[in-house]
Amino acid sequence: MSKPKRDTDSKQSIQTLFLQPRESYELREVARLTGTPVRTMRREVARGGQDATKERGVWRFTWRQAVFVALQRWTLAEIHDALGDAAAGVLPPLLSLRAVTVRLPAFIVCALETVARDGGTTLDAALHGELIDFAGTMAEQMEGVAPGYREAYLFPSQPQP
Repeated sequence: MSKPKRDTDSKQSIQTLFLQPRESYELREVARLTGTPVRTMRREVARGGQDATKERGVWRFTWRQAVFVALQRWTLAEIHDALGDAAAGVLPPLLSLRAVTVRLPAFIVCALETVARDGGTTLDAALHGELIDFAGTMAEQMEGVAPGYREAYLFPSQPQP
């Protein structure tokens, strides 16, 4: 059985964005790459929900801004899966994924599953969303323990690869 076209398109879009970065992208291209309707993207930019710059009447995104949109569209696991071995070369080392086993009370798992279901995402992604603020509170302390921590936490805020 072959993969659905949408999965193939997403994989190709992720590879294009991360493996062939450009200085800037037109709004239409970011919309196409991320599978976002152009109208939705324009509305998001107009209300300040997406960061872009208007140049000669055309909204443009830097590579970093386009990646921010991509990170809202795909989970880190989907990005890693699409990039395969190339992920290690384009993502900060501390954005590599590690499987962990935790034992949590059933009510917490139930809450996380509800957040994931309501958000149309995975349990992994929901937990990531819940823990990202915690990770930010640890940024200063962790940089001395795990060099590159801030770079991973702030990705893609560093310069284009």
